[in-house]
Parts: sequence; structure tokens; C-alpha cells
Amino acid sequence: MRRYFTILVIAVVHATVTKIISSITLSVVTANVHNAQMPVMGRLFMWISKVLYFPVITMAFYPRQFFPGNLVIVPLFINSLLWALMIWLVAVLIKKFITPR
Repeated sequence: MRRYFTILVIAVVHATVTKIISSITLSVVTANVHNAQMPVMGRLFMWISKVLYFPVITMAFYPRQFFPGNLVIVPLFINSLLWALMIWLVAVLIKKFITPR
């Protein structure tokens, strides 16, 4: 039961960080819409957004018409659950190989 709670907490943190980074990215891009080239911070935030939304958004695994309006949070949270599961598995494997027997 503890592992499910841990995975859920990681997923919620990932979803929150993803939304915060997306908001910052949107504001930076909007502020520089008339510039010929995006500043380094704007490109950095765009790259971070792409990484955080991988694999669900960048690979377009779902048709947008299935999740209209605010229901887009469903595939985004599934994405966060995938990230949480991978982070948890890596942490467990690291702990398994680092701890002495």
C-alpha cells in the first residue's frame, strides 16, 4: 500500500511541476512573440516542457476529440503516472544495488 501512495505522490508532484513549467513557458513565449529569436530561457523552458510531457503529448498517443476541454487532464495525469512509475522503479533498483547485503 505504501508503494502505491508513493507513486501517487510522485505523480501529483510531477503534474504540478508540469503545469507550473507550462505556465512559465507560455508567459515567456508570449512576452517574446515579436522577437525574431527566442531568448535562451524561453528555449530552455520549452525543452523542459517537452521532456515533462513526454511520452503522452509529444508522441500524440491519444486523439484530442476524446478529451475535450478540461478533460485533457486525464492523459496528462496518465503521463504523470508513467513518470512516477519509472522514477519509483529507478529508485527501487538503485536502492537494491547500493544497499549492502
